[in-house]
Amino acid sequence: MNVEEILSKAIGCLMDKRLSNAIDVLEQLYSQRPSLIGHGEFDSIKSDYQLMVDYMGKGFPDSHRESLYKTLLQRLYRVTADLEISWRCKNVSAYANSFRVADHLNTSHDFVRTVLEAFVSDVALLSLQPEETREEKSKELYERHHSFINRLFNALWTSCQWTDNDSSFYTDLLLSPTVVSADQQVIVSAISLSAMNQFDINKFKTLVKVYQAAFDQHVKQRALVGWVLSIFEGMDIFPEQDAIIHELCSSQAVAKELLTLQIQFFYSSDAEKDNDKIQRDIMPDIMRNSNLTIGRLGIMEKEEDALESILHQDADEKRMEQLEEKVRKMMDMQKQGSDIYFGGFRQMKQFPFFYDMVNWFTPFYLDHPALRPVIQKLGDTKFLETLMNRSNFCESDRYSLAFALEQIINQLPSNIKEAIGSDAMLGPLAESDDTEDAISIRRTYLQDLYRFFRLYPTANNFINPFEDSGKGDFVGDTFFFTYKSFIGTGLDEVKLRLAMHLYKHQQMTELADLLTTFQSDDPRYAILMGYTNISLGKAEYAYPFFDKALKIEPDNQWALKGKARAALESEDYHTAEEVYALLLALEPNNKNYTMNRCVALLKLGRTSEVREELFRLDYQYPNDLNVKRILAWAMLSDKSLDKAAQLYESLLSTTPGNEDYLNAGYCQWAKGDVKRAVELFREWMRKSGNDTEQLLDEFHNDTDTLKKYGISETDCYLMLSLVG
Repeated sequence: MNVEEILSKAIGCLMDKRLSNAIDVLEQLYSQRPSLIGHGEFDSIKSDYQLMVDYMGKGFPDSHRESLYKTLLQRLYRVTADLEISWRCKNVSAYANSFRVADHLNTSHDFVRTVLEAFVSDVALLSLQPEETREEKSKELYERHHSFINRLFNALWTSCQWTDNDSSFYTDLLLSPTVVSADQQVIVSAISLSAMNQFDINKFKTLVKVYQAAFDQHVKQRALVGWVLSIFEGMDIFPEQDAIIHELCSSQAVAKELLTLQIQFFYSSDAEKDNDKIQRDIMPDIMRNSNLTIGRLGIMEKEEDALESILHQDADEKRMEQLEEKVRKMMDMQKQGSDIYFGGFRQMKQFPFFYDMVNWFTPFYLDHPALRPVIQKLGDTKFLETLMNRSNFCESDRYSLAFALEQIINQLPSNIKEAIGSDAMLGPLAESDDTEDAISIRRTYLQDLYRFFRLYPTANNFINPFEDSGKGDFVGDTFFFTYKSFIGTGLDEVKLRLAMHLYKHQQMTELADLLTTFQSDDPRYAILMGYTNISLGKAEYAYPFFDKALKIEPDNQWALKGKARAALESEDYHTAEEVYALLLALEPNNKNYTMNRCVALLKLGRTSEVREELFRLDYQYPNDLNVKRILAWAMLSDKSLDKAAQLYESLLSTTPGNEDYLNAGYCQWAKGDVKRAVELFREWMRKSGNDTEQLLDEFHNDTDTLKKYGISETDCYLMLSLVG
C-alpha cells in the first residue's frame, strides 16, 4: 500500500473503533519513515493501549476503560489526520500551492491578533497623514495586509488538527470588535474549507460558537454554512459532534434557518440547469429586443430604422414590454433562490486575480490592491461603489465585473460611459430590497462557494459538497437534512415543509430519501409517501398511504388524485374509475378527471359509457390533442374504424406523440392495410427508440383490442417479421 492508502485504511479502522487495527496499519508507515510527524505521540498511544490490554488481561476491573479507549481513538485520529495533511501538502497540488504561499507564516496566537488589530489602528491613523503621502501610505498598508491575509488563509485551511486552545483563540478573534469583518469572513472560510476536507472537532466547535454568538451577519452566515458542511457522518469517536447538533436543533429559530439553508443548497446546485433555461428561453428575447449590439469595435447602439418607426409606431413600446417581461422572469427566478448570474460570470473567472485562492472568499472592498488599476482606468470609484453597495452579486462576480469593465471601458458608447456610477448602471437585475438580510447574505456566499468548487483550477483536489468527487475518506453533501446526526432532533419538525418544497419542484429522489428520516401524523406526510411510491414504480404500495390520509380528510383531492393515479399505473381500472367518479363529484367540470375516468372505462371495456362524454369534450376543446387521443382509442375499441382513422390522421398531421404512431398502426392493421401498419410501427420504433421486442410487449398489452378485429397471436409474430 502507498501512503495515501495506508492513511485511508487507518482512518477507516478508527471510524470503526478498531484501535488495534489502526495501530498496526500506521506501524507500517512509521517503521519505514520514523521521522514523520506525530511519531512520538504514536508511540505513546501504542504504549498506553498495550497497558490497557495487559491490565485487562490480569483481570483487573477498570471503570475508566471506556473513556480511556475513546480518548486513545481520538488521539490516534489526530495523529493520522495530521499525517494526511502533511502528506497532502507535499503531494496534492492545491495543498502544496497553499503551503508554499503560507511560507511558514508565524501563526502564534499573539502574533496573529497583533497584526489584525494593528491593521485597524493603522487604517484609522491614515486620516492623520499629510494629503500628499496619504495615498502612498494607504497603498503600502493595504498591500501588506492583503499579503498577510493571503498567507494566513492558506496557513489556516492547510492546518493540522486544532487544540482546545486554538479553538478558544479563533472563536474570540472572530467575535472581536477590534478585527475588521472582511478579515473575519476570510478566516471563517479558511476554517470551513479545512474542516470540510479533514474532520476536526475543534474547528467544528469554533464554527458553531461563532454562528451562535456573532452579531455580524456576514460572519455568522459563513460560520453557519461552514459548520453544516463540516459535519461528517460516522464520526462516532467524537460524540460531541452529534451532541452539539442536537443542542442547536432544539432552537426553533435554528431549525428554521437550517430549513432555508437546505433549500438554498438545492437552488445553488441547480445553477447550471438554471443557466441553460436562461440561455434557451430568456436571453434570445432580451438580446433581440435590446437596443445594443456587440460588434468588432465593441458594444454599440443599433441604428434606428426610420421605416419601421413609420409603419409600426408602437414597435418600440412592444419591444420594451417584451424585454421587461423577460427581465421580470429572471428576477422571479432570482427571488425564488436561483443563481441567475452563474452562466454569465463563469467566463469571467480567468483573470489573474482568481489564481489566488483567498480572492474567491474575499469580500469586495475598494481598497483591495487588485482594484487599484481598475480605479485608475475608470477615473473614479463611482461604479465600484455602486457595485459594492447597491448590487446583489456575489463577491467573486463583483470582482469579475470590475475587471471586465476595465478591459472594455474604452470600447463603450459615450452615453454608457456617462451612466457608469449611477444607480441605474447595473439595471434591475442587480437591485435588491435588502442585500444585508441573512438569507441574501447566505445566498451570495453559497454562490461564491459554488463558483469556487466549479471553476477554481485545482478544485478537484477538494471534497466538493455540491458534487461528490470521491476525494478523501469523507463524503461532502449539501443534502444534510438526511444525515443521521439530525434524525430525532428538532429538525424533524420542519422536515415536512422541506418535503413539500421537494414535491413542488418534483425532486422525487431527494423526497424519497428525506421521508425515510422522520415520521409525521400529518395527512400530507402519508400523501407524499404515496406519491413517492408511484415515482419509484411501486404504485401498488401507494394505496395504504392515500387511504390513511383519506381516513382523516375524505375529500382531500390531492390524496384522491394520487390514489386514482396509482390505480391507473397498477392497471386497477375498477378503483381508478371509482376514485375519478368521486373527484368529479367534487369538481364536475374538471377536464382531466373526466378524461382519466374515460380511460379507465375504456380499459374496462365499457366503451358505450364514454362515447357521449368524449364527443362533448372534443366539441368543447377542439384543440386538445389528448382528448382526441382518447376519443380515437374509444372509436378503435368500438369498431368505428373510419372515425378512428380520421382522428389518427389528424393527430399525425399536427405534433404527434410516439404512441400516436403505434395506435394509428393498430387502426390501419384492423382496416386491413398491412403495408401502412408496418410503416407506422416502424416509425413508432424509430421515434421511441424501441425494438421489435418492445413492440411485441405492446401487442400483448393490447391483446383485447386486437382480438376484436381477429388479429391473433400468430398474426402478431408475422407482423414483427414484416416490421423487422
